Amino acid sequence: MRALNQPVSWWGWHWEPPVPMSIIELIRAGNMDARLTAMLWIGMERGASIIIAADPPSSGKTTTLSALLAFTPPDTAVYFTRGVGEPFVLPRLSEAYPTYVLINELSDHIPVYTWHDDARRAFELLSQGYRLGSTMHSDTVEGVVGQLQGDLGIPEAHVANVTFIVPLHVGLMHPPIRRVNEVAFLQPNGDGMKLANLATWDRGRDRFETLEASEQRDAFAAWAGLSDAELEKDLGKREGFLTKLIKKGATSIPEVTAAVEEFYEKTPR
Repeated sequence: MRALNQPVSWWGWHWEPPVPMSIIELIRAGNMDARLTAMLWIGMERGASIIIAADPPSSGKTTTLSALLAFTPPDTAVYFTRGVGEPFVLPRLSEAYPTYVLINELSDHIPVYTWHDDARRAFELLSQGYRLGSTMHSDTVEGVVGQLQGDLGIPEAHVANVTFIVPLHVGLMHPPIRRVNEVAFLQPNGDGMKLANLATWDRGRDRFETLEASEQRDAFAAWAGLSDAELEKDLGKREGFLTKLIKKGATSIPEVTAAVEEFYEKTPR
């Protein structure tokens, strides 16, 4: 991943700067498991657009998004927005690599976040082929879609270009538990969109159910350009890779980033 500009207040405004976490640290904390992470990896590897959502502040939205961006291929270009009045000085799209518009948060809470015309412009760019990575305040997929369409008036066909909406559950105990509550998969469907649920968190058993329905697997495999057998093979390969990193104790961001880059060097795409 290569930055086209410098981020401005990527973590928002905080009294104390948040501590970034690697994807391995998030798995070890129970926020997601290796199979769910492997599925998201396959998506990010193919330029998936993604919105991480949670209602309370300091819930881990930006931490999760930042960790998942490590799965984008090394040649991926990323452009950080700067809030109100963002000029969107973007390079032309390339067929060789995806170009992401990274928005620290879609809201009007502070000037470095993106809302109103700036947010609508970001979704126009998404409809043209740019990719999006952002966060929002909501605890449901419906809440995210409702804000985008209802509050901002973004056409459904533009919202449909967001590949994943990932609401997080944040428990109220101390320290709070954080879990990926679900992974919604969006696809364009004419002027509208199709929406499927690829993964859910079983709260009672504290476990994740990922691609367990054939319809889910078929839809995601088709989007990824894989057969069902190829999808399972790729999931297993990435799940095994992540599990090995956990066993080795390779948890720091530099260690995980280097390991993923080495994975890409050894794995033809």
